[in-house]
Amino acid sequence: MFILWIVWHGWCAKRFGNTGDKKWNPYLFEIPFRLFNILILYTIFKWIFQFNPPAWASEMTVTSVSLTFVNVTAIEALVNGYLILLLSDVLIIFGPIRKIFRLKEIKEQKRSNYLLGAAVLIGCVFWVIDGAFSLILRDFSHSIPSRGTESLLDSIVFKIPPYALFERLSFFIALLTGVILSTRYINRYSTSEKLLQKIVKLSPYPITVVDSGGRVEYINSEFVESFGYRLEDIPTVTDWYNKIFPNIFDRRDFIAHWKDDLQKAKKLNREPRMFNVTNKNGNIENIIFRQVILDEDKEYIICENVSDRILAEEKFRKLNEELEQRVKKRTAQLEATNRELEAFSYSVSHDLRAPLRSIDGFSLALLEEYNDQLDAEGKDYLNRVRSASQRMGQIIDDLLSLSRISRRELKKEEVNLSEIAERIVSKIEEREPDRKVDIVIGHKVTAICDSNLIEVVLENLLSNAWKFTSKREKAWIVFDTVLQDNELVYCVRDNGVGFDMAYAGKLFGAFQRLHKDADFEGFGIGLATVMRIINRHEGRIWVEGYVNRGATFYFAL
Repeated sequence: MFILWIVWHGWCAKRFGNTGDKKWNPYLFEIPFRLFNILILYTIFKWIFQFNPPAWASEMTVTSVSLTFVNVTAIEALVNGYLILLLSDVLIIFGPIRKIFRLKEIKEQKRSNYLLGAAVLIGCVFWVIDGAFSLILRDFSHSIPSRGTESLLDSIVFKIPPYALFERLSFFIALLTGVILSTRYINRYSTSEKLLQKIVKLSPYPITVVDSGGRVEYINSEFVESFGYRLEDIPTVTDWYNKIFPNIFDRRDFIAHWKDDLQKAKKLNREPRMFNVTNKNGNIENIIFRQVILDEDKEYIICENVSDRILAEEKFRKLNEELEQRVKKRTAQLEATNRELEAFSYSVSHDLRAPLRSIDGFSLALLEEYNDQLDAEGKDYLNRVRSASQRMGQIIDDLLSLSRISRRELKKEEVNLSEIAERIVSKIEEREPDRKVDIVIGHKVTAICDSNLIEVVLENLLSNAWKFTSKREKAWIVFDTVLQDNELVYCVRDNGVGFDMAYAGKLFGAFQRLHKDADFEGFGIGLATVMRIINRHEGRIWVEGYVNRGATFYFAL
């Protein structure tokens, strides 16, 4: 009967482990087995004792086996069966037992409460063995025909020695403790397993679960959608590889990398790889494979179909290339146009200088040689002609200078801007020695730039500051550096007439002026020249100003 019990519960436990169906629970299947056992005890058990009596009761016959003895035996068999099941469930989570049967390690077995429970159980096992032998040798010998008048309750409760009750009670408490701990572990593991299954099922990525033998246990719906294969189509990973890599050389390359990645996955050094695979419809898909090892006997293969993304990236790359080609083409066209405009401007300006010189020269000759013959109005006309021609000549010179700035080669080096500023200020003061302006120049201000061009920048900015502070009794000008957003910025500040920030956009345009010629002379070409030089240095320039409160020009190189 015991061998039959082992076979019966082994078969149920295997079915329960494979399917998880509660109807195969060994505790539930103990009931029909015990009913069968009771049927045997009440039918052929007495005949077995007659033909094969035990050594401790050789005189036992069919008529001598009392009903009480049979009842006690049936109840003890039922209790012992469940106790053995409980003991098995408790011992199966004990580390040394798992090692003996080569079962995978579980984290919970390392906890002290499990080890303590296992230690108590081992002690209780010896108590049970001792109690069982004592009970068999003493109680069973008194439970044969001479005790036939005793009740079942007397035989179970009152005729069992106190130490045997203590042993069995201790054994039951230990088993109960172990079962509670085991149930906690099972519930925790079951909850984690259900959560993992839900994550895998709802994942937007194709996922397949493979056991240690290469058998495909599970695939989610995204896997079916991406590859087209169902679980029955690919029972093993080998079948899967053969289908997605019909070319043997591609398959060998994939398997070689896969084995290497598998070892890295075990060391948590995973590296995703992309392969071109063939789905069930024959389409080539770009799939990124990732391996995750969560336990020793399961491998999670996470795939990502990046075909659409790669297609979009390819389109984006082509658009970028086309845009880059267009930009290069437009840039070349603009550069050619600018060169033509600069050449035209230079040519026109150069060609206009000779006629203007003639106009100015002949006007001067008329004033000098025919001065006596000209009345006051005629002299005034000639002076206006000379003034206009000279003004036009100055504009042409400025245009030529602006053209040369765009055409000349840029030579960058470390330049001491403080020395250049001091030299420019000295020249300005020599032209107007009567003016008293408080000028502050920062100490050792340097920059990486073209020294000749940066001198033009400082000359224009400092000259403007000098000019627009001319109406101040106490004028001051500062050239220094400031730090803005961790960037070194150069600035020229003054307390001149300033300007309305609403017109700041016009300041850097050619021939743009915010003040009348009667107030401040100029042609509006200086700041346009400054802007062009700063742009050639790939820098930027901006300005802040307020009416009658001065202005500050900032530039960064």
